[in-house]
This record gives sequence, structure tokens and C-alpha cells, in this order.
Amino acid sequence: MAERTGRVGALRNGPERTVACSLAPLRKQIDYLVLQGGGIRCVWQAGFIAAFERSMPIRPLAISAVSASSTVACALVCRRLDFAIDCFKAAIASGSRNSFTVRMRNGQRIFPHADIYRDALLRIFDQAAMEDLFAGPDIQILLTRLSARLWKYPGVLAGFALSALHSAGIPRREGRWGRFGFRKEFVSVKRCATPDELADLVLASSCTPPYTPFYSLYGRPVLDGGLTECVPLSGLPEQQGSTLALVTGKAATTDRVPGVRYAEPSEDLRINSWAYEAERIDYLYELGQKDGKSYLNELPDSVGSSRN
Repeated sequence: MAERTGRVGALRNGPERTVACSLAPLRKQIDYLVLQGGGIRCVWQAGFIAAFERSMPIRPLAISAVSASSTVACALVCRRLDFAIDCFKAAIASGSRNSFTVRMRNGQRIFPHADIYRDALLRIFDQAAMEDLFAGPDIQILLTRLSARLWKYPGVLAGFALSALHSAGIPRREGRWGRFGFRKEFVSVKRCATPDELADLVLASSCTPPYTPFYSLYGRPVLDGGLTECVPLSGLPEQQGSTLALVTGKAATTDRVPGVRYAEPSEDLRINSWAYEAERIDYLYELGQKDGKSYLNELPDSVGSSRN
């Protein structure tokens, strides 16, 4: 069973305008949205959702996300998808100015990705955005927790070894992860009071050394949430509802659950998760928009399938 934290109550009751005006008409179509991780490939999800927003806005009751898709989920709720893409490209341009040699000479991290990622998050989400997130639907972000005895290098090696097994076609099993000291935990975005706290949560869910530092959140070590659940369906409420899952991999690499409608890229995205390049962002966003439009044209009267 995944642990959940952060269902905060009366803290900062911000404006209700973000959700209340548009939610009811779409309840029969998409109640729940699930976003697979995938690093830079999650830009495809942003483009896909942007295509929806222009024709049939998505107003889910709850969202479950992991790693980079957490940013997409938050940008959707804040109505900042296009802005987020611009901010990310600006952060890449700013963070890529120093060469490998210059970074070494200045005592900076060899990999600039975590600094670029945080810079982009803080450009996208200000305090007004935090109010929108608090007023909006619940967004659950998946983390992987690891045992203190596996902290740092041994934990990372064990985690990525198990992930490699899954990539080779061996399914993930909760018991296997438990034996290695891993477990999944969901944290609500509503637990974050400031943009910095939101950045901490998203980066913790994306923790992938050496591209990022070793992170801890709330005093305990973390790794990328996608290690324990590729498509974080278990972050959704137990109530039945129409569910749409946006995956960043082809069907063969993702376990499919009956009663959930899936959408995936029309092209095989053979792109490294940490390939921070503006050209790739433009390609992924445009592909997502194209696929989103195609998906809209093929929609039945009721968008999502219903989980049992």
C-alpha cells in the first residue's frame, strides 16, 4: 500500500475561480487524469493537453503524476502550459551557457540539469500559481522512498537495477521492491506553501543521480517515483470514475489496466529523459498537439473509461 501525505485542510483557502466554474460539465468525460513520467518526453503530454484545452478543457477531479509529469499536472491546473514551455526553454538557454570545463573550474555540478529544472519551476510557478493549485483538484505526486541502509550509492544502484529488469520486460512486483527496502509514497501538491516547496517536491519525485543530487524530502531519502510505479494509477482516489492516462512510452513498455483509457505518442520517442534541448522541446510539444487533435477527433461521447 502506498503511503499518502499532505492532505492539508484550512491552510490558505485561495480563490475558487480556477475549478468551480468549469468542472461540472465535464464530469461525465474525464474524472481522473494519470500522467506517466519520462523527463523531457513529458513535454508531449503538455502539447496533448494543450490541444484539449483549446476545444474541450480538461477539469479532472484528481490527478496522479510522477517525476517531470508533475510539472505538466501543475501547469494544467494553473492554466500555464504554453507559459511553462517558454519558461523551460528560457531556463535551458540560461543554464547551458557554461561549458563542462567552466562548470568544473567554478566548482559547479558537472550536470546542470537539476539547476535548470529548478530555475524553470520557479519561473513557471509564483505565489499566485500556488493559490490556484490549492484551490484546484488534488494532485498526488509519487516518490520512491528507500531504506536508510540503502542510502546514496547502494540505494541508487539497487533501484536502477530493478528498473532495468522492468525495461527488459520483467514486470514490477510490490514484494520485490519491499525486499530491497523501496516503497512508494504519494505527496499532495497542496502540502506545498511556496514555489520553493513545490520545486523541492517535483525535484524529489525526479531524483535521478548523477543528473540530480541525492535528495531527501521531509528528512527522508528519495528517488524518482517512476522506479516503483511507472504509470501512477494508485495515486487516484478509490472512487470509480472515467480515467485517462497519458503515457510517454509505447504500449509494449507499459502495463495496461482494464477500465482505463490510454493515449500515447504516435511516434516512438527515442529521446533521453534528460536531453535538455530547445529543439527537442518544440518537436515534442508539436507532436503532442498533433496527437491531441487526432485523439479529440476519435473521441466517443464519453471520453474516459471507468475504473472498476
